[in-house]
Amino acid sequence: MRFKILGALLLAGVLIVLVGTQLLNQRAPINVTLYGGHAIVGQSAPDFATQTLDGSRVRLSQYRGKPVLLNFWATWCAPCQDEMPLIQRASDVYKAQGLQVLAVNYQQTSTSSMRAFLRKVDARFPAVYDPAGQIAGAYGVNVGLPVSIFIDRSGKVSFIQLGQMSDAILQQHLHAIL
Repeated sequence: MRFKILGALLLAGVLIVLVGTQLLNQRAPINVTLYGGHAIVGQSAPDFATQTLDGSRVRLSQYRGKPVLLNFWATWCAPCQDEMPLIQRASDVYKAQGLQVLAVNYQQTSTSSMRAFLRKVDARFPAVYDPAGQIAGAYGVNVGLPVSIFIDRSGKVSFIQLGQMSDAILQQHLHAIL
């Protein structure tokens, strides 16, 4: 009888430890806020706030006055993997001219998968979460990745690139917003 009680107590203790560990490891929900509109070339880019992969908050409007490249991607996207090194090189080259790249992850929340992907492609610009696709929806991203949005210094959408970019296309549209 004593062994049954000790066994039950031991089992209860193990369950409490497991449940407690799970509760402690849960990440706070990622809060994405949209501030209206849909992306239209020549119009103001829809503002949004979200969280970066490192946990800080970011809002698109904080980059007003700088050229911005939004790149929508996912860890399962092979063309995204091919395109990211080009974007990183451009980010390095045009950083002094104020270029800000934000990699908007499409509907994923696995920090470890995202970090592994970004390490693999040597992408060092900020990556941000879009777990429910709210930002993607505002920018018309619903079929195929990658999608890149070029935003000029005044905050207007200059060009929307559907699909993988060549270096020539990337350079052409970056020069238009720099």
